[in-house]
Amino acid sequence: MDAQGPVFEYKIGLLAPSQVGKSTLIAGLLTEGQRLLNRETAVQLTAADRPTRNRIATTDNLVSGALKARVFQPRLMPSTSDPSWFRLLLEPRGRDLPIRFDILDYPGGWLENGGESSEHEHKWNECEAFLADSSVLIVPIDSVLLMEAGAEHAHLLTSQLRVFQIKQVVLRWAKNRRERTGEPAMVIFCPVKCETYLPDSGSLQDQSAELRHQVVDQFSEVLESIREAAPHASIRYLPIDTYGCVELVSARWTPHADAPGGVILVPKYRVRPPGTIVRKGLDDLISLLCRQLVDSARMQSEQTTAQRQATARHSREYADLREGFFRDLWLKVNGERSRRERVADDHQERYLEAQETTKSLIDVLAALAERQHGPRLHHLS
Repeated sequence: MDAQGPVFEYKIGLLAPSQVGKSTLIAGLLTEGQRLLNRETAVQLTAADRPTRNRIATTDNLVSGALKARVFQPRLMPSTSDPSWFRLLLEPRGRDLPIRFDILDYPGGWLENGGESSEHEHKWNECEAFLADSSVLIVPIDSVLLMEAGAEHAHLLTSQLRVFQIKQVVLRWAKNRRERTGEPAMVIFCPVKCETYLPDSGSLQDQSAELRHQVVDQFSEVLESIREAAPHASIRYLPIDTYGCVELVSARWTPHADAPGGVILVPKYRVRPPGTIVRKGLDDLISLLCRQLVDSARMQSEQTTAQRQATARHSREYADLREGFFRDLWLKVNGERSRRERVADDHQERYLEAQETTKSLIDVLAALAERQHGPRLHHLS
């Protein structure tokens, strides 16, 4: 919280290899967040700066254009080539109370091999530091890879999901959170591209239990690392429909020299008319993030309010302190008494501002709490 005004900043880390859809997920957070919060609460979510608006617009246009082709192949979408920041603002309408989410997007290949050059390795080290310092980690997982690997390629899953690399980053994050027990600590495992496996997406089959089992099985060591290194951390499971208007037509293994096992799974989708994006599950992710981080902001604000209240009380007592007739007369003549009173008034004003900030955050939490989460969200901790 800034000394000149309430500013709460949080880092959200996305941890996934290439071609999983980190950029698409971030763009969906803003567009879906605007729709959800503007419709259901007195809170709004906006892009904090022009670069964020531009990146989200570019990603959204690419996805919309690809869907209009009626046959959708995610691997034809361009991958992130350089790290870039997405900054989102959550704030009550009509109040100057910004809560900023900073999200870092980066080439997924850096997670896989740390980059192909010393420059990329240096940049990946910076990304790792950001991830380790994040309040919340989101782990997007390719559900098609999980569900369509088949017995013949099941042995490649752990390698292609990059479970070991994810475990190393999560372990560093968990140790960092253990040292900051008063701050948020949450990991959300988010299978993405789930449209084919969940019945509420329009699928004729219900493979939700199998999908969850696959996630828990493949990431069992990661889950155990979190529980051991940061037992206070919350662990959630939330499958998300990245597009909502597609259904899987085929998933074929094709040669790829750089992939573990020398092959990759290439999915192909049919677009359901009229091709309107419906991102189920993303609303719960938005609510989860907002509640977690706004609650943390509330706790910070309450601490600041208590400190300022104590300072204001002490300043007022000092300003009103009587030190004897001649000493009090001297304090009045030389202006010291007036100075003390001005300081006391200033500290009282700062206390009242902090008190109002806390009240506003409580109001925001109450607005967010009105929305109940859906059946997709599960606890794993």
